[in-house]
Amino acid sequence: MDWGRAKNILIYAFLLLNIVLGYQLWQEVRDQMHSELDWTSLSDAAKKMMEVKKIQVTAKIPSETPTLREITYRFVKRGDQMEPLKQPQDTKIVFMENDLIKSLQGDIPHIEMYRYDPLTGRNGTFVLYQRLPNGLPIFEVTLELAHSQQKIKGFRQQYVELIEAKESKEQKILPASQALEHVILSALMSGAVVKDVQLGYHGQIFDAANTQVAAPSWRILLDNDEVYYVNAISGAIDTPQEGKKENDR
Repeated sequence: MDWGRAKNILIYAFLLLNIVLGYQLWQEVRDQMHSELDWTSLSDAAKKMMEVKKIQVTAKIPSETPTLREITYRFVKRGDQMEPLKQPQDTKIVFMENDLIKSLQGDIPHIEMYRYDPLTGRNGTFVLYQRLPNGLPIFEVTLELAHSQQKIKGFRQQYVELIEAKESKEQKILPASQALEHVILSALMSGAVVKDVQLGYHGQIFDAANTQVAAPSWRILLDNDEVYYVNAISGAIDTPQEGKKENDR
C-alpha cells in the first residue's frame, strides 16, 4: 500500500469535511441572524411615532411569515380549580422541558403539549401554553403551576382538542413588523415599552360554547403586562383591556 498517497487522501478528505461543516455552520448562523429583526426595520412613520411618544421596542421582531389558517377547537378540560400534585416538585424543572415532562406526566395529562412562557407568569404561578403540532401556542389555553418555597405544589389545567374545519383556507400571514407598526401608530400610549412579539392563536372565549375559534395572531406584550393581539390575517387589533382580561384567565 502506498502510505504516502493514502495519507494525502485522508488529509484531503478531512479538509473537505471541514469545508462542508464550516459551510453548514455559516448557513445556521446566517439563518439565525435573519430570523429576527429589530425596531430599525420598522417604517419611517412608525419610527417617527416612537420618537414623538417615546415608545421603546426592546423585543426582537420575528421575520417569518408562514401560511396559516384559523383553527376550531373544543375544550376537554376547563381548569376551574387548582389541583394538588401527588408529590411537590422542584421549581427548576419548569426550565428543563424533559425534566418537566418526566416529573409531571403522572399528575398532568398531555404535559408534553405545553411550553413554559417566562413572560406571562405571576407571583406564585408559572404559566404554560398548550401548543399545536406546528409549535404555535394557543394564548387562551393555559396550564398554571402554583409554586411556593421553591416547590411546585398544584396545577390548573385547560386542555383542548382540534376540530377539523375544512372551510378555513390557509393564507400567508401579516408580517410581525407590520402588525407592530399598526399597534404603534394606532394604539400604543406614550412611554410604552414593547418587550415581546410572538406568533400564536387568539380568539374570543365564549363560556357558553364548548367549540371555539382562534385566528393566527401576533401577541404584542408590553413591559407593564398589557397585551395587544393583532389578527395576522385581517390585521384587526384587540384592545389592551380585552387582551389583559384574557391573559388573566
